[in-house]
Amino acid sequence: MNALGMIEVYSFTTAVCAADVAAKAANVKVIAFDRTRPVSEAVPAPLVMQVKIEGDNAAVRAAVDAASDFAKDEGTYIISHVNARPDTETEKMAYLLDINKDKYNKKLPKNFLGAELEIQEPDFSIGLLEVSGLVASISGLDAMLKAANVRLIHTEKRLGGRLVTLIIKGNVSAVKAAVEAGIEAAKPLGKIHGNAVIPRPHGEIMKFFDYDV
Repeated sequence: MNALGMIEVYSFTTAVCAADVAAKAANVKVIAFDRTRPVSEAVPAPLVMQVKIEGDNAAVRAAVDAASDFAKDEGTYIISHVNARPDTETEKMAYLLDINKDKYNKKLPKNFLGAELEIQEPDFSIGLLEVSGLVASISGLDAMLKAANVRLIHTEKRLGGRLVTLIIKGNVSAVKAAVEAGIEAAKPLGKIHGNAVIPRPHGEIMKFFDYDV
């Protein structure tokens, strides 16, 4: 590994969006997402996510800067850093992946270290809705699926703080309409900690989500 870049942010939604920004900013690989719980509840979301990327030193620094600027604009930035030429044991630790533990993505590797992947650039958009509580998340999901021609491709429930993140796919107008409907349905039942629409997400992001399920 030439260089390892790390960006810590609040919320799963911000992490996915920041990773997309990083991958579009420079020629880097997004190698893993990791998580922990914040010490205090007085934070933008009860979840800390880390995005890890690798590539040559200049590309990693450019990608980390772009992702950090995005997170700062969102008010969810914590810290970022670039390690030049990390030790091989550090590299192994960096590749540890702490998402995709549910029924989704069973055919995808749980660790991308040494994996040879053909990165495909999607021709669709994705939407994310991150809420507190299963009741709110199920109600939000039902509203999204009824509002537009979209499909659920991923869910994360092991996030701490009762957080659930739903990811849907479709064309950009359908995804926007669905996310708006999901917010309105979930808001009376649980706090919204994140929502986003990513038109044409980078293939480096979508390799983490089995969108053919």
